[in-house]
Amino acid sequence: MVTRRGAFLALLGLLAVFVAACGGGEPASEAAPLSEELREMIEEVAAVRGLEAPTNLRVQTVAPEDVVEVYTGLIDEESREALQEGGALYQLLGYIEPGETYWDVMVSTAGLAAGFYSYEHKTLWVVTEQDDVDLEALSKTELGTLAHEMAHAIQDHHFDLGETEGRVGATIDTRLAWTSLIEGDATLHTAIWGERRTLIPGGFSVGSLALLADLRQAADMPPAIQRAFWFPYLTGPVAVQRILERRGAEALNALFERSPPGTAAYIHTHLLGSDWSPEEGVDRLLPAEAIVASLGFGWTEEESGVLGEFHLMNYLLGDAAGYPWPAYGYEGRYYSEVEFRVERAGEGWRGDSYRLFKNGEKRALVIVVRFTDAEDAREFEEAHREALAGGEMVEDSTYTLVTRDDGYVVAMLEPVGRDVIFAIGTNAEVARAAVEPLVGG
Repeated sequence: MVTRRGAFLALLGLLAVFVAACGGGEPASEAAPLSEELREMIEEVAAVRGLEAPTNLRVQTVAPEDVVEVYTGLIDEESREALQEGGALYQLLGYIEPGETYWDVMVSTAGLAAGFYSYEHKTLWVVTEQDDVDLEALSKTELGTLAHEMAHAIQDHHFDLGETEGRVGATIDTRLAWTSLIEGDATLHTAIWGERRTLIPGGFSVGSLALLADLRQAADMPPAIQRAFWFPYLTGPVAVQRILERRGAEALNALFERSPPGTAAYIHTHLLGSDWSPEEGVDRLLPAEAIVASLGFGWTEEESGVLGEFHLMNYLLGDAAGYPWPAYGYEGRYYSEVEFRVERAGEGWRGDSYRLFKNGEKRALVIVVRFTDAEDAREFEEAHREALAGGEMVEDSTYTLVTRDDGYVVAMLEPVGRDVIFAIGTNAEVARAAVEPLVGG
């Protein structure tokens, strides 16, 4: 059973429904062993991946109108409570509206599911109006979904996804990096398999469920949430393809034993399989006791971690349209001005740290980002100002305070060398107090 903190971090990294090893749920109904045609299909998918097929997989169907109930029924009570109570980090980053929770995000995205796999139950579900899995009756999309979930079952059979996930660092960045590995691998190899049937599947991962969704249905999702869902399925396959081309299948398999330590490895694929890791010690620039003392009576630290290169770029994009990361199937595409600016702002990232503080309904998020050099730090600071240009801005000799449309206030300090420090608070007083002890670096 995971802790509430673990539930928060897993959701933040996986960006969707969180099921902690499905600790409290059971399959909706008993699934029959694989039929001969399903066995032949999973053998095909496994052959494309270059691995053996599992023998213990179960397959079920679920009607579109029942998918949310079935999916949420796999979530244990402790994780459910954590999801319903959490949401502050995404709120302060501007991903979701004030008052929204991770549970709200989970329920809304679960409704988009085309299929999912539980590595706790060794069972996959395909969303279809069909009562059983008849390959002749499935649509091309449903058949592609089935193949994608089979790819996850194959991964699980060889690499034990539950145990592998347990070794992943508990930060929003390392979790998203791990998701990008399993989804990038599944998406790429399912696409290779699907070329025989002109299928182009895609999807996103959710806790111990690997969820496939029709992202075309997600138009009502906030842009930042959409990009977070897309990243493992658009950028993950690019990275997997690159490591296969450069180092072969053994190098890809090795990543399941030692998952890349951050999303920067997927954005800059030459880092995959290397000894690269983010710079350590950045968190020491955010002394929790001093920040709490500055915030005042009643304040406590709620959580801390690493955002990573993806989330910092995603934050800068805000509600703007765009996808400034490598994207599978879109090689050589044109980058818009805002995409180019954000890509340049993120590329010098070498590490970061955040701390989230609370006092009743008040929240303060303090972030420090380290770059390669002072020029990179200044480039990020300029892109940050551009991203906040629509807000009400007040400047003095020490701070720049910007009130966003959602009412939250960003307090920015001038870069100190290659470090950038800023805070996001529920009001100006909170934001200013959060960075007060950090003035001058």
